[in-house]
Amino acid sequence: MQRVGLDRAARLSAAAVVCGLAVHGLLSRFGYVWVALALVLVAAGMRVVGVVAGVNVLRGLPENRTTVGAALTDTATEVTSGVGIAVTGTILAALFTGDIAASTWTTQQTAQFQQAVTVAGLTLTAVAAALVGWGIVRMRPAATGRATAPVDDTTPEYA
Repeated sequence: MQRVGLDRAARLSAAAVVCGLAVHGLLSRFGYVWVALALVLVAAGMRVVGVVAGVNVLRGLPENRTTVGAALTDTATEVTSGVGIAVTGTILAALFTGDIAASTWTTQQTAQFQQAVTVAGLTLTAVAAALVGWGIVRMRPAATGRATAPVDDTTPEYA
């Protein structure tokens, strides 16, 4: 991150997450190599995104509030992971008929499950891509040359 800067690290790692989700959604049915590649991309991207988010949150807080900021960053990570799992589970439940815990599946159930996994994966990919795109647009400098106004930590609200 020191080499490329926080902004570029955020964009590259977010793109890695979206690419990993896309690889899983499109290619996971073709073998474990694709699943492994997707997991590597998502894991590496999430690790860097988490560090960038933590650094940015902590930078914007006074020293006596950094523990609260770190806790909020961790909480946001857990909540978004839970939402992703809930969305995926809902899509799978909506598209798969029958007992998912059955010891044997029919050919039709296997095809339904593969389709449901693909739809769920591509849905998460689209949502992630939209959020990353929105974040990148917001990061771009405005007409004044800055994306947001600088924080003045000498004001009473930061004391």
